[in-house]
Amino acid sequence: MKGLTALLFITFFSILSFSQIDNEHLKVGEKAPVINGVDQYDKKINSSEILKNKKILLVFYRGNWCPYCRKHLKSLQENLNDLTKKGVYVIVVTPEKEEKTLETTEKLKTTFSIIHDVDNIIMNNYKVAYEVTDKNVTSYFGFTKRKIAEYNAENNTTLPVPATYLIDKDGKISYVHYDTDPHKRSDIKEIIKKL
Repeated sequence: MKGLTALLFITFFSILSFSQIDNEHLKVGEKAPVINGVDQYDKKINSSEILKNKKILLVFYRGNWCPYCRKHLKSLQENLNDLTKKGVYVIVVTPEKEEKTLETTEKLKTTFSIIHDVDNIIMNNYKVAYEVTDKNVTSYFGFTKRKIAEYNAENNTTLPVPATYLIDKDGKISYVHYDTDPHKRSDIKEIIKKL
């Protein structure tokens, strides 16, 4: 009986630790929260205005310190013309400091809007934010902690699940890629095929 109780406790604890990241995220068909911010070019971004004429592809990334994020953003840039031709405006959101969003743009030669998420408002509204702890970032915790101390705003230990949302002109979400495994990202070419 003690063994069963211990097993149940460990299982519950594991689920609880995992659920700190794998929260109840937004789904297809839900109304997308409004996105307000200023991109790396000092352009004011308001999703309500953009949606009057275009769809929005919203991508969250952790930082240009993350090799999977860099690869995903490169793919996004490589496919940007096709997305634009299909009437899609790309918004990328990160907890990186403003100067780091410029660094990302320069390093990766990107031309889409990157927004520094002030006070994690956008990440929280889209339910992708999680606090980095040794319980939910068990691999490379020390490395991740050092990188977010360097790249994020002071005392901000939050990262986003690297999720992707396609928002239609009616303001509703029509595509979601949400995976807590940072290796797994949305396939931009597949998104273009769906448009």
